[in-house]
Amino acid sequence: MPAQHHPAVIRASIPPLSVDAHSTMLVGYGVSDGRGEFRYDPAADASTLHWPADGDSRIQDNHIGPTVERIAGPSSTLLDTNAAFPSTWHPLGGASMGTVCDLEGRVHGQPGLYVLDGALMPGSTAACNPSMTIAAIVKRAFDVLVKVDVGQLI
Repeated sequence: MPAQHHPAVIRASIPPLSVDAHSTMLVGYGVSDGRGEFRYDPAADASTLHWPADGDSRIQDNHIGPTVERIAGPSSTLLDTNAAFPSTWHPLGGASMGTVCDLEGRVHGQPGLYVLDGALMPGSTAACNPSMTIAAIVKRAFDVLVKVDVGQLI
């Protein structure tokens, strides 16, 4: 039986909106309280990503909304595109250090299997692009792995 590809859709852009020429787009960033999860359906042999519907409401209601009102005035309209089109800009985690892996990215109980990317990160980088943080963690892990695992395990 050929392998089936089930693409996961994670938006990393603002969805298309029909707006008039008298509008402006503001993008607000924050660290969401909501955490997504994968749910496995054994009957379909498939996993689906589920995001909590109100994961960003605290950020929207307490920070982004009041800021937009101060900038655009009390008659402004704020469209929460994330409510209609859940999105994330820098997804991290999934095989986090400390739970799935050790600090060097070794997967617990699976000698020779390593996670050395954003999946290793245990949480958010507070709306900052995580590429340099990931690079630093991977560099630190390689320093240890080359000394300890190369020649011994790999």
